[in-house]
Amino acid sequence: MSDKKLDGVRVFTVVDCAMGEIVSQYTRNGKTLQNFTKITSFIKQRAIELGSRAMVLDGEIVSNSFQDLMKQVHRKDNVQADDAVLQLFDIIPLSEFKQGKSVLNLRQRHVYLEEYCKMFDGFDNIQVIPKTEVDLDTEEGQKQFKDFNKEAIDQGYEGIMIKDPTAKYECKRSTGWLKQKPFIEVSLEVKHVEEGTGRNVGKLGAFVCEGLDDGRTIKVNVGSGFSDSDRDSFWYDRSRIPGNIVEVRADAITQNQDGTYSLRFPRFKTFRGFEVGEKI
Repeated sequence: MSDKKLDGVRVFTVVDCAMGEIVSQYTRNGKTLQNFTKITSFIKQRAIELGSRAMVLDGEIVSNSFQDLMKQVHRKDNVQADDAVLQLFDIIPLSEFKQGKSVLNLRQRHVYLEEYCKMFDGFDNIQVIPKTEVDLDTEEGQKQFKDFNKEAIDQGYEGIMIKDPTAKYECKRSTGWLKQKPFIEVSLEVKHVEEGTGRNVGKLGAFVCEGLDDGRTIKVNVGSGFSDSDRDSFWYDRSRIPGNIVEVRADAITQNQDGTYSLRFPRFKTFRGFEVGEKI
């Protein structure tokens, strides 16, 4: 089964009306999200009305752009998140989530998710991501898969997620879910900030980044993907940037002569947190 890969923030929405009518949201590293109250308030209202059992909804919050979304995630005031949409791709009972594994397989869970989310009909801020199932052992299935992948890229998605329809939900990385993108993205730590040259003297030139990806040590200077305002503001705040995690997009991973790895055509995408070392 495949669905389109969204460019948003992974969010776990816990619906537990038995525990004081709680609807709460968390990032994948457990940080509480409190700024998407339009969504959580509606879920709570409908869950109470219909007597929902304790569930965890797995999905991504998306907005007009990833950068706009990241500005709203942890704001203390002036929150402007009414356009945020919770795109759901999985569901699991809270009791099974706490145990770390589901009873139902993906195919069964998707049917359950579509049924569960009927109570949100008419509320555009919550949507279920449709899935496409193909048989890759057949020529027709191969064609359908290629067409679906091309359609996702043409529509501006990051790529697609390839998922085993018989796989159980696991609360950890699993081979049951694989990403397919026309590029790669890695999360790296900024070690140093370099000044630019030429027209970028007195501005940011590059982030010197390092980190591990699938057991490979990646070291790379990231000097593209920044707007002029980024170069000004990041250089002004350069003392606070080392230690932060950035998402870097590239064409491929390459190997250096010293055994370390680098990236071909690296470009800055975004910061992945709001504190040193944080990734959300």
